[in-house]
Amino acid sequence: MTSSYQWHTTRLAAASCVLLVFVALAPATLAGQRAPSLMLVFEAATPDDATARDGYQTIWAQEGTRIVAALRSHTGLEFQEADNTVHVVVVEEPSSSGFGSRPMRLRSSYSTDTKRATLIHELGHRLQTRFFRRDDEDHPTLFLYLYDVWVELYGEEFAGEQVAVESRRRGYYDYESAWREVLSISPEDRAGRVREVLDAQPNST
Repeated sequence: MTSSYQWHTTRLAAASCVLLVFVALAPATLAGQRAPSLMLVFEAATPDDATARDGYQTIWAQEGTRIVAALRSHTGLEFQEADNTVHVVVVEEPSSSGFGSRPMRLRSSYSTDTKRATLIHELGHRLQTRFFRRDDEDHPTLFLYLYDVWVELYGEEFAGEQVAVESRRRGYYDYESAWREVLSISPEDRAGRVREVLDAQPNST
């Protein structure tokens, strides 16, 4: 998983966008659920990634409305995506949020629960990215609300397991130390600091 400013360029053909949007939203429509207000268009990078793409699509179709609502509730922010759409490439590579027209990238091989957690993690980056400059590290702000979004949506056991998953990752960012620090703060204090941190950023509105 990389920061919101590390991305690869990928573009989708217009015809593929239409087809994938229909596929992603159809299960929610058939189930009588309201489609998410934010549209995610999923593409498999290779044929081997198609099953994982379908898994992410199903999560979004069934749970996207609740995910968007929880992120908004915990941050007070609205997504500002062109055409209210995020393009997503499912590929066996580290996940990244992308930005603007640059697609989000989600790792294929994750379990279903880690797919859920990672999708929300990368959406959080996109939601808050306008408050940060290119070289800023925005994980400390993301983590102030990400755990609580996970708890609201899926419960404390899920959230704890996904913190453990992220804490085992090694690379450019020390997830383990960041999560330990954030979880030493009470939920009430985390909530209060989210808006405080965002309001202090140069691009805050």
